Amino acid sequence: MSIIQSIRSFIAQCPLLEDGKLNIDYLGVEPLEYSIDSIPCETIIKKYVDGSEIRQYEFVFASRQAFGSDVWQNLANSDFYEKFADWIDSQNYNENFPDLGSQYRTPQSVEVTSSGYVFELDTDNARYQIQLRLTYYQDRRYKNG
Repeated sequence: MSIIQSIRSFIAQCPLLEDGKLNIDYLGVEPLEYSIDSIPCETIIKKYVDGSEIRQYEFVFASRQAFGSDVWQNLANSDFYEKFADWIDSQNYNENFPDLGSQYRTPQSVEVTSSGYVFELDTDNARYQIQLRLTYYQDRRYKNG
């Protein structure tokens, strides 16, 4: 299983998500949809002499939400992202991590690296997003099959 698939399965467990679609690297133009988008980063944080590594996978969780002059709707959108960040923190505290599907990859943390914010807006909806990072240990044996 790929890392992005593992993250998608993990995020899909969040009770805050409504019945919108949870896509990968795609966010539609109409509310309500969600997407997990990988973002560029240095993947290797630390290398050990035996070939094992501490790695990271950075990604964005985004949603297309109703948006406009209704302050209550915009507050609800912001509140969703505060609660989502709290849910991630809770999962991290309880060591409930994405299942990386390999005995040679061990997740160490999932953390929020930015608060939720409006990334792109239109007259009646907006793309909100929050940035996150998965940190994991990859044993040298992973590369050897």
